[in-house]
Amino acid sequence: MKTHRLLITATLILAFILSACSPAVETIEPKPTDSITEPYPIEETQEPGQAYPVEESPTQPGSGDVSGGMAYITDPVASQDDLRDHAEDINKFAIQLYRKLAAEDGNLIYSPYSIYQAFLMVYAGADAETKTEIAQALDIEMDDDKDVHNLMNALNKLLTTPPAYLDENAQPLQFNVANALWVQQDIEISQDFLDTLSANYNAGLKLVDFSNPEDARQAINLWVAAQTNDKIKDLIPQGVLNELTRLVITNAVYFKGAWQNPFNPDRTTSEPFFLLDGSEQAVEMMRNSYTGAGLVSERFQAVKLPYQGGNYAMAVIMPTGDFGEFEQSLDEDGLKQILSEFDGIFGQVNLGMPKFKTESSFNLGEQMKALGIQQAFDSQAADFTSISDKMDLYITDVLHKAYIDVNEEGTEAAAATAIAVGTTSMPADSWDITFDHPFIYVIYETTTNAIVFMGRVVAP
Repeated sequence: MKTHRLLITATLILAFILSACSPAVETIEPKPTDSITEPYPIEETQEPGQAYPVEESPTQPGSGDVSGGMAYITDPVASQDDLRDHAEDINKFAIQLYRKLAAEDGNLIYSPYSIYQAFLMVYAGADAETKTEIAQALDIEMDDDKDVHNLMNALNKLLTTPPAYLDENAQPLQFNVANALWVQQDIEISQDFLDTLSANYNAGLKLVDFSNPEDARQAINLWVAAQTNDKIKDLIPQGVLNELTRLVITNAVYFKGAWQNPFNPDRTTSEPFFLLDGSEQAVEMMRNSYTGAGLVSERFQAVKLPYQGGNYAMAVIMPTGDFGEFEQSLDEDGLKQILSEFDGIFGQVNLGMPKFKTESSFNLGEQMKALGIQQAFDSQAADFTSISDKMDLYITDVLHKAYIDVNEEGTEAAAATAIAVGTTSMPADSWDITFDHPFIYVIYETTTNAIVFMGRVVAP
């Protein structure tokens, strides 16, 4: 075990709150129950091959029978080319959303992997033009709309499976995915929808009573916090859930890894960082020298920082000219080229990178509408009959919270999304690179280049 090891923890959470608020819908009154003061228990990830689990939240009263679905497919079949194509779709979405989020001032952290997967689960329940708009925003071929869920399952499996050639001395890298469906008791949900999510997303089914919204909110938030190492708390704020809520889908991703070339805390010193307005700010600048990959051009400087025990790395990109112009011009092909150019490059990297900590919170409704998902937010036009043909459903809010902390000891990151739906070789080169100006970063899986986190630092 190395003395100085850096650990990265990334957790992505995803919550979909589906409500039916037609005046004709009868509010389900809670059944009498004893007061329960124990916290909501942390559920283990479903074992491969286990039948679709159905359980009742201990903070909720008993409920009617809601059947489970298909067992989780533990061996999804997909070619490496198809997985790379799917990752490219996610990365395209990442860049498009980045441009929208970057319009706000300040540092930024978000998880395109979480948000994309969240909308894939919503897509499983969409129909007609609503489905078409989501497909276009996610770059899904509708002829293969069933296969896209298999591809997401296969990509999750690839990203969570340690490489066979793992060095026995390397610190293991963890990437875990957990999903759950929180369904209002005594309502009818499409079996095909449940089967799609259970078979491809390993989503366990939990019965709750949203007529006690505070109990339901706390139960879901405790599950989210447990899956994210307590980095995402109170994902669902008060007032979001109510007696008309019908379904919440949660997705959590946990990432933990140590740098392949750890920083030495003794080399960290106070140095200037130049802000966007030209002023200086003193930061704790970490220093490292190692054999690795770097890129220096007229437009930017970049390095690849690999992690131990798996196929993951962080890419850090610092524009040499106008930062705003660079980030708005950065597209999927440009980022793909940067990540690809790291392959096969080895040289002496003398690196300076500031410690930083960032937390971001967004309501992504307007950004998703700008990406083409319009009808899903329209109470009169949304079509989610593949979730239930008994209720009129539409998206009311898309909430996203994310957190990242980078220092000598490691990197910890977490993200959560809530979608509320209501009705209606020897070094030949050498690079000296110090990230003392605003920069963009991504954390990605190197065999597919699938981006799991993306952000920027303008003021460490």
